[in-house]
Amino acid sequence: MRIEASHREDGVVLARVSGEVDLLSAPELRKWIQEEVLPLGGLVLDLDGVGFLGSAGLSVLAELTEHSIGEGLRWAVVATSRVVLRPLEATGLAAQTPMYAGIEEALDAVRAPE
Repeated sequence: MRIEASHREDGVVLARVSGEVDLLSAPELRKWIQEEVLPLGGLVLDLDGVGFLGSAGLSVLAELTEHSIGEGLRWAVVATSRVVLRPLEATGLAAQTPMYAGIEEALDAVRAPE
């Protein structure tokens, strides 16, 4: 798994995740989010480069949903590939996850209201 992130001027972190998000790599993603994003409060996860999304990766997304409710995290997922959408839909996480088909749309949804 690889994470390419940019900290934007509007306070949103845009993270492009590629590779496999599985039992081995999901803890790395979780740690990265805890260290780089949670204090800031704005995240767009672009998962279009993900080739496999396992249950451990789904767990990280479920935790983000909890943080968004409890701590006011603003976040969104960009997902158009079946590899990502199918497990989200099968587990019911798709209904709880703010998902968008494009980066600009996701960024607009996550930006802090002025």
